[in-house]
Amino acid sequence: MYDSGAPNDVFDNEESEASVLLDTEIEQASYDTALSTESGEQVRTVSSEEEEINKPWPATFERSAEILAQPIVGRELVVKATESMHILPPTKLRKNTSLSSLNRGWQTPDPVSKSTTRRDGIAGEDDEDEGFGIFDRMGLSKAPSMDWKYRPGGPATLSERQQKSVLEIKAHRQKVLDTVVGVEEGRTDDSTSFGEDQELVDDGSKTSFFGCVCNVANTLLGIGILSLPFVFRAAGWLGGLFALLTFGVVTWWTSILLGRELNGDPRPRYMFDSSSYKTSLPNHKQPSFERVRAPIKSFPAIAREAFGQKGTILLSSLMYFELFSCLAVFLVSMGDHLQTLFPNISMSNHMILVSVILMVTTAILKTPKLISYLSVVGTFTTISLVFSVFSTAFWEGDLTPEIAEQQLQQPNPTHVYSPPYHSTWISAGLPIGYGLVAFCFSGHAVIPTIYNSMERPQQFEKMISITFVMVVICCVMVAASGYYMFGCTVSDQITLSLHDAPQIDAAAEMKVLTWLMIITCFSKFSLYIFPLALGVEEIIAPFIPTDKVMEMSYSLIKFTLIVSALFVAIFIPSFSFLCSLVGLICSILVSVVFPAAAHLKLFGPHLPVWEKVTDWLFIIGGLIFAVVGTIATIQ
Repeated sequence: MYDSGAPNDVFDNEESEASVLLDTEIEQASYDTALSTESGEQVRTVSSEEEEINKPWPATFERSAEILAQPIVGRELVVKATESMHILPPTKLRKNTSLSSLNRGWQTPDPVSKSTTRRDGIAGEDDEDEGFGIFDRMGLSKAPSMDWKYRPGGPATLSERQQKSVLEIKAHRQKVLDTVVGVEEGRTDDSTSFGEDQELVDDGSKTSFFGCVCNVANTLLGIGILSLPFVFRAAGWLGGLFALLTFGVVTWWTSILLGRELNGDPRPRYMFDSSSYKTSLPNHKQPSFERVRAPIKSFPAIAREAFGQKGTILLSSLMYFELFSCLAVFLVSMGDHLQTLFPNISMSNHMILVSVILMVTTAILKTPKLISYLSVVGTFTTISLVFSVFSTAFWEGDLTPEIAEQQLQQPNPTHVYSPPYHSTWISAGLPIGYGLVAFCFSGHAVIPTIYNSMERPQQFEKMISITFVMVVICCVMVAASGYYMFGCTVSDQITLSLHDAPQIDAAAEMKVLTWLMIITCFSKFSLYIFPLALGVEEIIAPFIPTDKVMEMSYSLIKFTLIVSALFVAIFIPSFSFLCSLVGLICSILVSVVFPAAAHLKLFGPHLPVWEKVTDWLFIIGGLIFAVVGTIATIQ
């Protein structure tokens, strides 16, 4: 059972004291805060930089994923989530958590600076007469090591000032520990009060229930919604509806599993309060109980907890490959839409032109304000698309016979369509249909970010259920309306069919919608490239000497990613084919197989039989469908 408490006499033993220092994250954070004085902000910044650099790959995914979880991205968020990593100068020593180095003397030595002379030649004692030490210039003050033990050759006793420092730090740490124990015992006092539904730390940046619904819906209702009418064309009325509903239910349940994995317990999230330690049922009608495991904060952290660092590398590689594939999908979509507006220019030339513009805005210039404005357009476009398709189908009706007849009248028709123009069930089209639906419902990697931002995490499962019902309804509306209007003639992007249909008496509105889709793809590309570039940057960070070189490398990485995505888009200029492959290869593994496998690995002994069977069905079925579906789609 998860137990974050400690006995009150923990500091009586110096070895227990060192263990508490290493294992208690809250105590470490509070200790950093206690050291901050007038330069406190600098202390926290340095600690944050060290933490991100020292964390295993991918350490930047959690902060960079925030821009993918917001329907409207603010300028400050863009700056925070897209900022390049910082290289620590030699004076900013990295944390050393090796147990073998704990007994290193009462005072950790200063780094030696060329500008500082030592009168006595002893590192660690700054000479106030001949210059300021490194720690003075950084606004930091040294504190005695609490795990010091006497060794021959070292100081036999501590001075009065040093003993006072030890006592102050011990008192502060004991106060923090008493707070933790008080939380577990349900105590409240004047300094710290934790109600049933209060968070341990509330920084005022939490998101409301409605805001989280919008965030999840925005993540799911992305560019993949354009291809849903093509799912019905490939699989038929019943086949397409079956693919939508079944995959919607599966991803809804795996989202629930992710929330429970983040909470550290296989039981429903509403049973727990917001504390990271104990939990109780509503109104305390039943005895309180502990979580099975410690709560988890991010998507890669779930993989690390369940499968170790190797599993994290595998999952993160899949996520980053999915992000890169999305870049190619966005370029293809922009090329298709631009060609409908400017048919005299080839699709490849359109994509090259857009890539050059993207290089300037994302790889060369720093444009957080532009990205923030464009994100608003993307949210508006998604809403406009759903209502445009549904309302056009309602007013115009079935246009398939007229479009098919118009195709026959062309000198060299590319396609010849004959009745029936609508099919009920097409088994051969199920693989590509499932791939397109999987691409549309791929958003599980940012669910932990949304979960951590909730004001009341107890409502996570309710929020997910309401959101998925709304999203599935919108998807069915777009898919059924588009297929009803265009039948077997529907394009793999419904906006292209709307723009090209001469029977629709709203040419100007359709042109505006086309431009909105171009801007949306442009903004999505600009957002998706940053998490991917930061992930690559982490790999080369140990070999970069300075921040300036790191900034240049960051721009070069984005430039390389844009060129690589352009090559893929030119080589595979099919929107539906790319989306289906990404959905089958990446989305099913990340959104179906992984949540079920992690759930089984983390909570296996605590799960009922039906949950174990369900997890195995998702794992085995997802793997089989991913392999078979990919082969069928390629063939």
